[in-house]
Amino acid sequence: MKLYDAAVAPSPRRVRIFLAEKGLAIPMVRLDLRAGEQFEPEFRALNPQCTVPVLELDSGAAITDVIAICRYLEELHPAPPLMGRDAEERALIECWIRRIEWDGLYALQEAFRNGTPGLERRALPGPLPLEQIPALAERGRLRVAHYFA
Repeated sequence: MKLYDAAVAPSPRRVRIFLAEKGLAIPMVRLDLRAGEQFEPEFRALNPQCTVPVLELDSGAAITDVIAICRYLEELHPAPPLMGRDAEERALIECWIRRIEWDGLYALQEAFRNGTPGLERRALPGPLPLEQIPALAERGRLRVAHYFA
């Protein structure tokens, strides 16, 4: 198994933090997103969404979602338990993960990707060249302020 990673991207960083907390080391392939390596045919064949992280399993299957990667690793290495020890803990952790994503990470992404020079036509991660929407940048900044309050 190996993890496709990018140094500056927040989603792979979440997996790296999870690995560190678990005390796990797995082989990594570092992609240069600024150079567009995520759009190369070899990587696109692995993940047509052209996003990182991707956990490529020995079977050839690819897991392309942060939480799915963490859950998979938790199943393989249950100690220490980071995703909960029972139904209540797992539900509460899932609840907080979703809240952090919706109210925090997605708001930050909305502000950053729609308001940063150099991300023109990259307003969303993935293969589509989507234009920035300045009003979404402003909305994202308001959401971030509310989240941190």
